Amino acid sequence: MLKKNLSLFQACRSSSNFVSAAGFDQHTGNKDFAKKVAIVEDKIALTYDQLNKKIGQYTALLHSKYGLQKGDRLLSRTSKSVETLALYLATLRLGAVYVPLNPGYTDQETSHFDAEPKILITLNIESDRHFQEKLPYVVDEFNLQYEASNFTPELENECVSGDDVASMVYTSGTTGLPKGAMITHSGLASNAEALVDCWRFSQDDVLLHTLPFYHIHGMFVSLNCTFFSRSTAIFRPKFDVEDVMYWLPKSTVFMGVPTFYSRLLKSDKISFMNLKNIRLFVSGSAPLSMALWDEFYKQTGHKILERYGMSETLIITSNPYEEHLRKPGSVGVPVPGCQVRISDNGIIECKSTSLFKGYWKLPEKTKKEFTEDGFFVTGDVGKFDEDGQLYILGRDKDMIISGGLNIYPKQIEDVLDSMDSVKESAVIGVPHPDFGEVGIAICVPNNFATDKEILATNVLREAKQKLSNYKVPKKVIIAENLPRNSMGKVQKKELREEYKNLFQSNQVVA
Repeated sequence: MLKKNLSLFQACRSSSNFVSAAGFDQHTGNKDFAKKVAIVEDKIALTYDQLNKKIGQYTALLHSKYGLQKGDRLLSRTSKSVETLALYLATLRLGAVYVPLNPGYTDQETSHFDAEPKILITLNIESDRHFQEKLPYVVDEFNLQYEASNFTPELENECVSGDDVASMVYTSGTTGLPKGAMITHSGLASNAEALVDCWRFSQDDVLLHTLPFYHIHGMFVSLNCTFFSRSTAIFRPKFDVEDVMYWLPKSTVFMGVPTFYSRLLKSDKISFMNLKNIRLFVSGSAPLSMALWDEFYKQTGHKILERYGMSETLIITSNPYEEHLRKPGSVGVPVPGCQVRISDNGIIECKSTSLFKGYWKLPEKTKKEFTEDGFFVTGDVGKFDEDGQLYILGRDKDMIISGGLNIYPKQIEDVLDSMDSVKESAVIGVPHPDFGEVGIAICVPNNFATDKEILATNVLREAKQKLSNYKVPKKVIIAENLPRNSMGKVQKKELREEYKNLFQSNQVVA
């Protein structure tokens, strides 16, 4: 139940509710930033005060009509809009747990999600009818918007501790079925404060937000920087090159995945755009190749800042804000409040104030992911350079052991991606009757006019000049594209499955 007594509310205000920390509560009207524009969506601009009241309307609706309260889960399969943003923050205001899902998931893909929600808000009520047998409430998002508009805003926040769960984000499932990573109120707040400091956000900033709103990059990383610096976000429904070209000159910060930057470079306008207002380009969620970093710098004069994080940790390292200190290929140094180390077997481990609380209903799995002294084992292989900057060499499960020698795919991919003929590549390990396992490269060329066999031969020839013999891929396959998930990560699991029988027992490749 929400606290109605003022003295109790004051106790809430000093608690760790993320919505309070972000400045959304009944005291917003007394803040200097209340009349400042928080969100621009198409031709609509909402001030912090107006957005706070919209959050309050959803809070009142969810609490009074649907009985949502502290600890309950709300499952959201919705479109990206200011309304969804308000729904998310209203859920946190109530002390409930917001569980975002990609609205594009099929029935089969959602069948194993085990969040046990009290209510599902859905973009497509017809496709989610099967949930009605399992859940108390299944509500169409547009009906919910209409209902919320008729409610008097509830501006008080439920008392929560910093350790209470604010959101549960399912991991991508590249190493098995997705698991619900429980992210706390204090984890969200501490990471937001660290990033505002690292990336020098101020009230004058304008963030161009084109990321999905069901993933930590779009929900927590980018938007939290806006709210905690009391600045402005331009909220676009999705990434579109022409749309980004229109809004970039009006922005100061842009955050995206490597695919976004690759697509921007395909436009002949990017080199001639007026980007003098942009002070920061940030990339994450997938590895940024050095070739792409170099080309973007060559065409725009901007050095992309790459950072590193995951659903379980939020952001744990970042390249320095100072451009001359950024290194292509590096993901930087630990952000404030985070410790990062490399284990004896080369795996990155971290301990931070933003670490998740655990995997939903998987206590034994959670326990296995932590060391005895409380460091989370990321599963990524990495190394530090002489300046203490971190480099990601690949996933532990991606590492190839060929003839007893360790091969790190990221190192090979960096070499391949730097070739003039290669647009992007993915290196995977496949079974081999002689070596046990060998590396192969799937390459997307810059020009399909050249014969595929000639392309593959030329790539191999150049690789042999730049790599030790055992690291050279045993085969190069030319493909039109690489399989990716919704955040642009290459799905190597699919590639390994596709090419697992490439080398039969009677085919030994020297």
